[in-house]
Amino acid sequence: MSKDNNDDTNDVSPPQEPAATPLFSAADLDIGDYPVVHIPQNRLFILQEYARRIAGASSGSVENHRKGKIGEDAVAKPLGVRDSINLEVYADGGDGGVDLQHRGASIDVKTVGQHRSDPSLTVDAYEQLRADYYVLASRISETDVRLIGYAPRKFVANAPVRSHEGSNYHFVEQDYLFPFPRSI
Repeated sequence: MSKDNNDDTNDVSPPQEPAATPLFSAADLDIGDYPVVHIPQNRLFILQEYARRIAGASSGSVENHRKGKIGEDAVAKPLGVRDSINLEVYADGGDGGVDLQHRGASIDVKTVGQHRSDPSLTVDAYEQLRADYYVLASRISETDVRLIGYAPRKFVANAPVRSHEGSNYHFVEQDYLFPFPRSI
């Protein structure tokens, strides 16, 4: 057998990527393949009230806090962990870096608004990464949220850090996000 046809080699250079990519990434999906979670109107009222309480005790608008809570609720609903949503009001406006708990793992949900059609996951770099998983949720209407994907802490920690308006953040493209199953 000639050396040119030998596929059994260890001479493979490591990829120039922040972390190993998922075998099938969120970037491989068509827009209609992402799961969409509907938040009932009565649930929106509850989330609005929590957002109002958080905004009253910390920086950030009611709408920004509401958007975040809607994203968290959209992730919690199919996981069956709505009762684990962190609804505590912190004086500094944060949430300790963890929004949900599922099967012993901590989850931080990042929700983008309707103005982003092809979002990436961004996580503040000024704080220690505390969650086991980071989830990207995209609000597509007042009551609907598209679940884009998720990444383990290691992927986020190894992602490039970018700056915008004086703030640093980990930038995780959809190529590095695991997709949610359509059946959730």
